[in-house]
Amino acid sequence: MTARKRYLAVAAAVILASCGSLPRSLRDEIASEQDKLQQADRQLKRTADDVKDMPDRLHAAQDELNRAKADGTELDKVVKDAGRTGIEQARRRAESLLREERSLRQAALRDSDAIEADATKRRDFEKNGPENLARMKSEYEQIHSFDLTPAEKTVQKAEQDWPAKKADLDARLASLKQLSDTAANQWKTAESTPVSAATVATLVSIDDQLASEAHEVSADADQLKALSGQLYNSWDKILVDLDKGRDGMDTVYREKVKTVKTHFVDVPAKKTEVTSAENWTDVSASAYRSVENDLGMSIAHKDAGLYDSEAVNIAQPPGFAYMATPEQGRNQYGYWSQAGGQSVWTWLPEYFLMRELFWGPRYQPIYINEYHGYQTAMRSGRPYYGQESPAAPPKYGSHGTFTEQRYSGSRYVQSGGFKGSGYASSRNAESPRSSSFGHAEPEPGSGVGKRFGSGGGSAPSGRQFGHTPMPRPSGKSFGRRR
Repeated sequence: MTARKRYLAVAAAVILASCGSLPRSLRDEIASEQDKLQQADRQLKRTADDVKDMPDRLHAAQDELNRAKADGTELDKVVKDAGRTGIEQARRRAESLLREERSLRQAALRDSDAIEADATKRRDFEKNGPENLARMKSEYEQIHSFDLTPAEKTVQKAEQDWPAKKADLDARLASLKQLSDTAANQWKTAESTPVSAATVATLVSIDDQLASEAHEVSADADQLKALSGQLYNSWDKILVDLDKGRDGMDTVYREKVKTVKTHFVDVPAKKTEVTSAENWTDVSASAYRSVENDLGMSIAHKDAGLYDSEAVNIAQPPGFAYMATPEQGRNQYGYWSQAGGQSVWTWLPEYFLMRELFWGPRYQPIYINEYHGYQTAMRSGRPYYGQESPAAPPKYGSHGTFTEQRYSGSRYVQSGGFKGSGYASSRNAESPRSSSFGHAEPEPGSGVGKRFGSGGGSAPSGRQFGHTPMPRPSGKSFGRRR
């Protein structure tokens, strides 16, 4: 064999060998996990030798570890067969097994630690019975003496203002009151039980429950007051900008959301106050992509009389949720009137400021056929972008005709956000800075971090990816409205 042939043979062997191996970083991770698995096995064996009275819990932890070992065995096979099965397929399978093995090992270790902690606590309880019983009595008395009067008053007021929530609030309050009776029964059992090796597990269990309930009664009372308070607010989270940039080797995704909140200060009189706040926040890539079509939209809306958890998370044009249905004709925010032979929504003067927060100075009238389209979309659980026909351009959202004007100064648009739209105008698609809504002319009412009517300013905050300085997040209040 000539020198050249030998060289080619060796080179081919090297190439084949390299093609048959998983990436070194992945193989290092697998080897490291195998070492950690052996350490976990030794720890669980020490726990089993030390603790004899929790066989069921030990068995469950050992079962998790055995499943992790099975994944490790399968991983070895995947590594060895990588050249035959294909590197990419083997890599995906190895990464999946590695994640599962790591998760099972960590779960077994957590269980082992918990078993050790409980065993230590039982020994301490048996050794220092009187001191532990005294602490349990203190926990019971803390629960029994907790003052629920503030929570009861808050709930009673909320039930008067929002009767639809009465049944739910009553049930939550009754559950909170029940904690005192439950704690009394638990303490009665503990007080009458002598401390011994045979009873210590029961006493420790009661101790854990009393400690949890002592925290729970305070936390649940605060939560009940907070839930009652949520009923007095309606709010919209409006996506006003999107941005992405580099932070070292990472891509950072951000969204700017304006929260417009209407707070009822007097429900019977329908007196409200409106506030607005804007904030940039980092989001995941998937969260960024999920709203990339929704610039200018309300990506979450909650009506007054509902909890925050009941918010609607279907993108919709801001302000539509406050309009009365055509059947109702009018509500506290406005009414349907006739203009040019068509029904058009008319905001009451006291809510012009809310209208400006939603649409800015270039508000366009909303006709009833558009509202019907919105209703149909909401009933179907899909966003409404204001298209009059399938072939017509959308009015709202990232590629909407109204949005293109309203948000032409945003970082999303400045970075070419409209270029991907088949409806984008050539002017904005090619030169977004030519818009009259550029950074030199902030729109009225867009100042953030000031009370309405006062002077305001902005200050840089956070990472700077775009062309404009980022305003400092804060709120502005517009006072009480009737």
